[in-house]
Amino acid sequence: MPKLKKPHVVEAVEPELARPDWIVVALALLGLAVAGYLTALKLGGTQAFLCRGGGGCDLVQASRYSVLAGVPTAMWGAGIYLAVAALAAMPRTARRWQAAFILVSGAVAFSLYLTYISIFVVGAACPYCLASGLIAVALLVVMLWRRPPAQGRQAAAYRPRRLAGLGLTAGVLTVVVGAFIFAADFSVPAGYQSELARHLAKTQSTFYGAFW
Repeated sequence: MPKLKKPHVVEAVEPELARPDWIVVALALLGLAVAGYLTALKLGGTQAFLCRGGGGCDLVQASRYSVLAGVPTAMWGAGIYLAVAALAAMPRTARRWQAAFILVSGAVAFSLYLTYISIFVVGAACPYCLASGLIAVALLVVMLWRRPPAQGRQAAAYRPRRLAGLGLTAGVLTVVVGAFIFAADFSVPAGYQSELARHLAKTQSTFYGAFW
């Protein structure tokens, strides 16, 4: 009697590719528009729409924190939003999702740091900067909410503990590196003091102080 062959069992393989996340793409493009507008204002030396001269936007844009390593700080944000949009528009893999998550986590941490700087150091708040920060927070929330389930071969990439570690590491490193560059002498733009003096004279700013 001939031996019966065991049936060949084919294991189900988790698909490597998934559809692009168009919600993340839309939010990232919105953030790119805001950051790009701030970059254009900084490069052109113009005043923000619906912001009066000498107001919060004007003060933040004129501060030394509006330039990071010789590049407008908003331009760094625009680059991050563009990278996230590109990653989210491509067929999703675990590595691409993690890369976008790390970028967004760093953006959220740095936005919080800049918000602290603008309020407690510069003494002003820019609505457009706050809007960019809120978009970064929304991106992070949406990415976590819409992350693939932790199952199959790529389960480890989406586990909460791993994501918390990646997000905290990216946020801390981003803030530390940014704070170091801001504190360094080379981070101050050339001619910053003279430009600031002309800006204060143009806006007819008045300094109020006390003898102590």
